[in-house]
Amino acid sequence: MANPIKLRAEVTGVIPFGKGTYAVTFQPSVSVPRFKAGQFLHLTLEDFNPSDGFWPESRVFSIASASGMPELEIVYSVKGRYTRRMEEEIRAGRSVWLKLPYGSFTIDSTARTGQDVVLVAGGTGISPFLAYMENLGGGRERRPRVRLYYGIRENDMLLHGSMIGDRATGSSIEANIFVENEEARLALPSAVRAERGRLDIDRIMDECSELAKPLYFLSGPPQMIVAFRDRIIERGTNFENIKIDEWE
Repeated sequence: MANPIKLRAEVTGVIPFGKGTYAVTFQPSVSVPRFKAGQFLHLTLEDFNPSDGFWPESRVFSIASASGMPELEIVYSVKGRYTRRMEEEIRAGRSVWLKLPYGSFTIDSTARTGQDVVLVAGGTGISPFLAYMENLGGGRERRPRVRLYYGIRENDMLLHGSMIGDRATGSSIEANIFVENEEARLALPSAVRAERGRLDIDRIMDECSELAKPLYFLSGPPQMIVAFRDRIIERGTNFENIKIDEWE
């Protein structure tokens, strides 16, 4: 796994998704070390002086872009003081410092041969799964079956719907999207199941009962992660087959 490095990057785009949710792209000033889908980075809005080595206040965000892409991407929701500041200050052309990569929430290096994968994402918890899905090809040769369950509050909060639709149409994943607060009106291919409702871990487990020793990856609000993890264990799944995005 690559050693983390600190690099300056320029903001190249900020795209809003619904209420207080944004996707931000960065153009790094140097080559980015290779990272695994599911890893995260540190972002600081403060000045950083490489000569003294002191890293200022920062926040961590899952890397939503695939390794090897020319730009880096993160997704964030405004939830506190620092993210409110990000909403006010991050604009195209702004320079920031990033530190990456970190984390072991990685699918490719965790799933064993013959083990299928269930991705459960609440809101911006989809971020660590985006790079993984981006790299999935059209077939399933030498790959596990992948089933995605993605919950959003409103239709306009859907992130990377086109890519998810493409992967579902290409049979790389089975995608299921739930819209909590309104009827699902998403411009997605018929291969994607979209309906009104909330993520329900019992329903998810029932639907995934035919998968081969499913490995559950949980990412989203901390309360959701804890409740889903505990319920999966109650229903007899070994703890080692549950991976959570712990830095959340």
